[in-house]
Order: sequence, then C-alpha cells, then structure tokens
Amino acid sequence: MNDDMVRISNVSKSYGQQRALDQVTIPIKRGQICGLVGENGAGKTTLLRILCGLSISTEGEIEVSKNLKIGSLIEAPALYQNLSAYDNLKYLGLQLGLDHLNSRVDEVLDIIGLATVSKKKKSKNFSLGMRQRLAIGMAILDQPDFLILDEPINGLDPSGIKEVRKLLLELKEKQGMTVLISSHLLSELEQIADYFVMMSKGRVLEILEQDHLAHKMKKNIYLATNDNLRMQDVLEEKNIDFHVDKDYLVLHLEDKPMTIIQMVVDAQLEVQEIFYQKFHFEDYYLEQIGGEK
Repeated sequence: MNDDMVRISNVSKSYGQQRALDQVTIPIKRGQICGLVGENGAGKTTLLRILCGLSISTEGEIEVSKNLKIGSLIEAPALYQNLSAYDNLKYLGLQLGLDHLNSRVDEVLDIIGLATVSKKKKSKNFSLGMRQRLAIGMAILDQPDFLILDEPINGLDPSGIKEVRKLLLELKEKQGMTVLISSHLLSELEQIADYFVMMSKGRVLEILEQDHLAHKMKKNIYLATNDNLRMQDVLEEKNIDFHVDKDYLVLHLEDKPMTIIQMVVDAQLEVQEIFYQKFHFEDYYLEQIGGEK
C-alpha cells in the first residue's frame, strides 16, 4: 500500500433510496493529518463511522495495513462524569486488559496535558477543552496507529481550540500517529492538516495538498478610482485579469499595490481606495460547492 495506511476505494452507503456516500475514494497517508471538510450532510460522519466499524458500507472496499490499530472519537465524548481523568483512563484500560496500565495512564495524562490535574477533581468539573483532551486521551490509550476524530473542536472556546490543536500536532510529530479529522472550522484545519479531502453531498470534490492549498489562497487587490469604467479599459488593454465587485475592480494578481497605482496615474486617473483581501480556505470550499462566499 506504499505510504497509505488506509485506502478507501469507491465506498458507497445508502439508506433506502437516500445515498449518503457515493463512490468515495480517499488515501489515508501514513504519519500525516488528513482534514475532512464538508457541509452538514456531506457524508463525513457516515464515512468515519464506517472506518470505525460502527456502520457497514453498501459498496466499495477499504484496505488497511496489517495489524492496524484504530482509536476514535465520534460525536460526544463518553466520559464517566464522577471519575477523575486518571480514573477514567484506568477504568478503560482495565476493560481493554492493557499491560503496565498505571505507567501508560501516567504517560497519556502527560501527553494530553492533564498530568498536573488533581486525581480528586471529577471530569464533570473540567472545562470543555479539558474534557475533549481527556476524550482524545481515552482514544489513544491503547496506542493506536490511526486516530479518527469527528468535530473534536466543536463548541470549544479559543483557548480550548488552541489546546486541542497543539495536542494533535504533538500526536503526529512525537507519537508518529496518523490522524483523520473532520471539522467545520476550516481555518483551524489549515493550521494542522497535511492535506484536505473536500466532500459535498456524499461525493469527494477534491483532494488537496497543503502546499497546493496555499497556492490557491491567493490575494486579490481591490481598487476604486474616480472612473472605474475608464480603468477597466486600461486593464483590458494590458490583458490584466479582473472582475467587478460593486464599487471595486478586483485584480487577480500578486503585484504590489504601487504597480497598480502607477497604472492609475499613467491613465491620468485618481486612486480613491486600494487594499488586499486574502482568499481563504472557506471561500475556496464555498466556491467549489457553488455556495455564497
């Protein structure tokens, strides 16, 4: 399977006449974080549930590496509210029959940043970010090769999001874990994922590497002059790509604003306003599905 830890090939899932997944093909690359992107109903959770063995595909094939061990956090974290972080992990470890349990629990608490939390503090009194990190800790307790997370930062405040982001990067870089993460927060996925799978209506729209995404996240120059119609003629004469957005001419190029200003001056016009606007991942995704930016 080369560098692919899991290979999802032409997987479909139907509920009666409704098709939740339609011929989905995705490589899960070893040692990388894959960001799964899509609107509600895109099929993300259905796909994750199939990968976790919680649901069965109607068609297609999923190839996995030999002796692959999977950890997962699907939907809400299942914690024992009246137990501490330590006891939650230890109880799960006893159920799994893990060897060297005490040392493994201490190791996981250190990984998820809860080692200094009192063993008397019940998880029901944790912040949402702490509970989410504990849930991830329970998912990695058995040292999985492949971690599947469904909306792990949903509902977290900025501090909690930052904590989970740091944890996921450390799991990849220090623990060598492969991660598949679904999230609506595309700006957060941009900061951690090595590549992205964009889905809509049960289909894969595009698989995009991080460096390719950076290339697509171009900056546009917004320009307003005292005569935009005349300036349009100037841009057309110079074969410069642009479009009109209300009172602005939007130029699709990376030139410095001074270059554009010089064009305006040479045309004996006046600059009334000029600024950059970056094209974000959210914009690109909405453009791909035909949504409003």
